[in-house]
Amino acid sequence: MEEYDVIVIGAGYGGVTTGALCAKAGKRVLLLDKTNQAGGKAQTIQRNGYAYEMWPVLSLPADDSRFHELVAELGVEDEAPLIVPEGDNAIELKYRDDKGDWRSYIGPSKQAEDPLAVEGLESTFGVDSDGVEKMMALVGEVFGMSEEDLDTHDDTGMLGWMHSFDVPDPVIAYMSAILNLVFVAPVDRIPVSEGVRTLRQLFLGGGGRYHAGGYGRPAEAAARYIEEHGGTFLPKTRVERVLVEDGRAVGVATSAGEFRAPVVVSNAGIQPTVLSLVGDDHFSDDYVKRVETLEPGLGMVGVRYFLDEPVLDTGMIVAFSNESWWDTERYEAAQRGEWPDVPLIFAAVTTSYDTSLAPDGHQIILVGILGSPDPESELNDEAIERAEKAIDAMWPEIRKHTIRREPYTAKHVSNMCRDSAVPGQGGECIGLSQVIGQCGGSKPDARTPLPGLYLVGTDAGGYGCGTHQAVDSGFNVAAMVLADHEEARV
Repeated sequence: MEEYDVIVIGAGYGGVTTGALCAKAGKRVLLLDKTNQAGGKAQTIQRNGYAYEMWPVLSLPADDSRFHELVAELGVEDEAPLIVPEGDNAIELKYRDDKGDWRSYIGPSKQAEDPLAVEGLESTFGVDSDGVEKMMALVGEVFGMSEEDLDTHDDTGMLGWMHSFDVPDPVIAYMSAILNLVFVAPVDRIPVSEGVRTLRQLFLGGGGRYHAGGYGRPAEAAARYIEEHGGTFLPKTRVERVLVEDGRAVGVATSAGEFRAPVVVSNAGIQPTVLSLVGDDHFSDDYVKRVETLEPGLGMVGVRYFLDEPVLDTGMIVAFSNESWWDTERYEAAQRGEWPDVPLIFAAVTTSYDTSLAPDGHQIILVGILGSPDPESELNDEAIERAEKAIDAMWPEIRKHTIRREPYTAKHVSNMCRDSAVPGQGGECIGLSQVIGQCGGSKPDARTPLPGLYLVGTDAGGYGCGTHQAVDSGFNVAAMVLADHEEARV
């Protein structure tokens, strides 16, 4: 039975970050993943001459991110280049007004650096000078709130907070659409403490970062780093259970045998970890009840289009109307089959960042729509159907040049990455929902009540948008593990 210093379950961005940083600190690390390669839900798939992700994965902040810290810390910048979108056509906002007319704002990734941003948004959304003034007051508050003040807003919802500025409906639609896509959660339940901090990152650092060779490239580099520094990466290896002896985690049992370590870090999600891999008999009833009732984030469903020639010119596109964004009420309406005129649509044209992802002259378009985390939900198929009708109307040339089309739902996500430990869950896009009661001071602790067992990834240990939150968690949990190790030695 092989022994390690640290075992990491799951090679998503939280797992690879923790594992690689522990390896850099001289720890012998075992990294395990049930899929073929590192990257988790953001891994890059190689198939039929194309490289692509499961869904649109473009991240914020584009600049000065935790990803930049990670590749620099590991010295793999050349192996995993991060692409920050440049130019004045990095992002397109397509807004359908109440008359049914489409308007577009096309601009740079960092709107804070666009001298025409306010004018462009004013014309796109049809907002008058009074509305612009109120919008600027909201943006000013985003930048003006102190960290101490933000910490008091864990229980304040973003939607109500935005409405307090009396901004026009198109501005609410714009901000809510962005928040929906960033957090994949109902906007009324996203706490101001989390939402405002992430909006700052978006405004200042820009959005739409991608990675040369595919979004999963830094995760692959981090996994190799572990192997090059005395550790082991075992893909295609499913962890069957966490070994517990004398009231602490001591290793894992896998499809490839048992492995031991005084520290086990799980990137498999808090519910699969606690309820399935460990078992509720090793935790208090109160902790188990808390874990069972944690709410998943929404799902992301959609279609991958492979085209024989370029059709879209912008790398990142958000299409929406005043009715597209989801709060709790609108999500529940969609579950009843009551849909808006146009669903919220996010499109990533990844070949605009790296042409080597497809054969010469071809284009990849990854489309995402909000859906249910339930792998069996009928809402997800309907979301795709409605989105494709809107796509056909907006961009009829896509169908004409499509040589392959791949729909995906929450079931694909669950099958590939996240085991469903609670009914109705498993297909969530990010992990636990970043909503009131599960963020800030209410977020699950990365140290579990079981000694030796830690959580990492979007469920615990960090904050921010998607994979950026996972890498942030990885840095924090690695520091936590190393500090605990040193304390135990003393």
